[in-house]
Amino acid sequence: MLAGPPWIVRSASPHEDTDQTSNAGQRLSLPVARQEDFANAVRRVAATAVGGAVFVQPLLAPEHAGVAFFDAWWYERTEAAGSNEALTSGRARGEVTRGHRERGDAWSAWIDRIWRVFRTGGTGGAGREGALDIEYARDGDGYTLLQVRPALFAVRRNPTLSLANHREILGDPPSPWIVSVLAHAGRAAPLWFARVDRAIARWDEPYAVAFAERAWMNFSFFFRLMDRWGLPRVFVTDGVGGAGIGGNGDRAKDRSVDLPRMLRNAPRLLAMQVLALADVVRLPAGLRTARVRIARARTLRELFEANAAALAFALRSNFAINAVLSGTTRIRRALRLKGRARVVTEAMMDDYDALRGNPAGLDAWLKEYGHRGPLESDPSRPRFGEMREALLADLEHTGKKQTDGDASDDASGARGWRPWFWIDRRREWFRDELMRLWVPLRRRLREKSIAVLGSPDEIFWLRSEDIERPDITTAVAESRARHEAAAQLDLPGTASLATLEMHEQRAAPSPASGTRTFTGIALHPERVEGTVYKARELGAVLGRTLPDDAVLVVPALEPSWAVVFGRVRAVVAEIGGELSHASILLREAQKPAAVNCAGIFAAARDGERICVENGVVTLSG
Repeated sequence: MLAGPPWIVRSASPHEDTDQTSNAGQRLSLPVARQEDFANAVRRVAATAVGGAVFVQPLLAPEHAGVAFFDAWWYERTEAAGSNEALTSGRARGEVTRGHRERGDAWSAWIDRIWRVFRTGGTGGAGREGALDIEYARDGDGYTLLQVRPALFAVRRNPTLSLANHREILGDPPSPWIVSVLAHAGRAAPLWFARVDRAIARWDEPYAVAFAERAWMNFSFFFRLMDRWGLPRVFVTDGVGGAGIGGNGDRAKDRSVDLPRMLRNAPRLLAMQVLALADVVRLPAGLRTARVRIARARTLRELFEANAAALAFALRSNFAINAVLSGTTRIRRALRLKGRARVVTEAMMDDYDALRGNPAGLDAWLKEYGHRGPLESDPSRPRFGEMREALLADLEHTGKKQTDGDASDDASGARGWRPWFWIDRRREWFRDELMRLWVPLRRRLREKSIAVLGSPDEIFWLRSEDIERPDITTAVAESRARHEAAAQLDLPGTASLATLEMHEQRAAPSPASGTRTFTGIALHPERVEGTVYKARELGAVLGRTLPDDAVLVVPALEPSWAVVFGRVRAVVAEIGGELSHASILLREAQKPAAVNCAGIFAAARDGERICVENGVVTLSG
């Protein structure tokens, strides 16, 4: 039963809307203010709606009205103040917003309810596999549904992206080569989770997105995964760093558990733990396969594909390791287990520290650890084996190490708990073995670079799309220019793609540093006061005299920093999570540290006083 006027009578065609614009009612759209004008308006519109239909809708006078496209996770919305007349007639586009569902957000909850009704509703489920086209009005009382029908195109996505973890292990910005390799390797990586949940295979979500000469982790995929399984979204951000972002979402709800959903998915979660453990056991076989493929690669394209395949294997393996580690860590916390692991990278750190003032054993150290290095996940970066002179100068400069006491596998003496820390050792063992694999990869790439470009490192300026270019030297020059421009951008560590595009277009300068207290993730709660020592790369610390109370402040950490952890009182990083590689080393070494302290590097000044306590960092000038 149609309520009284005013109405809008308009034409409707299956092809009137596109991903670029809303063309609803373009043939004819008539407002009807009086009952007696209704029949004539319907006749006039019907005469133009050949092959389509005539829609009659209430002409409301709400605060806002809009059109949205929604596919159960992603939405694209256009909204304008006033009634729905201009939008539904195609005369106005309104303000466009793109994003995905957020927890505790009224808009997300409303469109989700619409989806659950109409994806299997009276339209025969036509919207089940695609998106819905939703027209609505909004006022202080909430949203009013005006129309819903299947959309004829995919919703344009605006993912939440983060440099968390990637900036730690690759630098900022990393080489164009590794950015391209990671984007290529990350296309199918999320399918690792589809083994226990087939729906994930239909999401078409990459692990990483290349933007502004950087490889960004696709947080939207992991947030969607947490929502689907009823788990807290902070499992993602606490694990690797970064922050959840959204429109009007409730960040507190990102910490909540959807218990009914989690219980329904409990068999999947248990199956994932079993499969993850099996993958961890099979790591040596995967490493052998990657080693053979690298050795057999002959052309530049084959080397790229071998690098991408090895990195894809590493991503899947890290999913498996982190799945086991995450569950094990929570059990250890619940049981208050006091043991700890002595991982291979910690041994590298201690062995190097022991050479201070007596570097005669450096060559033996390099034989054991020369395959490691700063920002080692990027094959464009030199290994420690290529940095002998710099390391020798550093050891001769820093003086003899003072004895800190016994460093045993279990600092607490609780050796009975060692099996609970097996996965920690396995994780660092895998990284160490992967970096052994990177040594022949780097050598092969540099040999090919000399043959093709006349210089050993030029190859790392190339991306996948550059490899077959006939003017490959021009591609290198263009890549250098893009890289230099991107290095000047001040980009947030976690943001939506639309926000990042805005920053790139505006080339926004660094914000003024006014905040003096920063909250991050505590890796060891001990209170420490000291003097700020800032460094962007490990090379800025090697061979330098640090204050006795130095607190190392860095944009991001990666495992090679471990060789200088023994020389500082505490460590503070702008990016990082409790499961990041360097974070594990700091925690196991019981070094006071805080990571994921957004903005700390720009705000801190060399030599000023700093206090680190339970994840809170205070600068006092």
